[in-house]
Amino acid sequence: MTAFENYFSALKKVLGNEALYDVWPDFEPQYDEHEYAWATLRGLGEVLILNCGVCDGPSDLRHVRCRECVEKRSKIAKEAYQKATGRPKEKWSTLFLCRIHTE
Repeated sequence: MTAFENYFSALKKVLGNEALYDVWPDFEPQYDEHEYAWATLRGLGEVLILNCGVCDGPSDLRHVRCRECVEKRSKIAKEAYQKATGRPKEKWSTLFLCRIHTE
């Protein structure tokens, strides 16, 4: 279990409701669906990098909203990949969910 999972597990105990949420509390996604990039990394092949921006979500595919976000943005990226390379992209070998901060 990650530190955040432990924290939210303890929060459910303090609130006295173990069924409050599954792994992570709910949240409202907040990101730019076009903030993504793909790169070829040694040992991983072509990977998709998704910027989660200022989203308060856990960046964890076990959360329904994160999974929906990744599926939607992966589709957008696959379409852009095909347009840029002329070949279809069936599946990304690896997905990176990250928050890129700039000043």
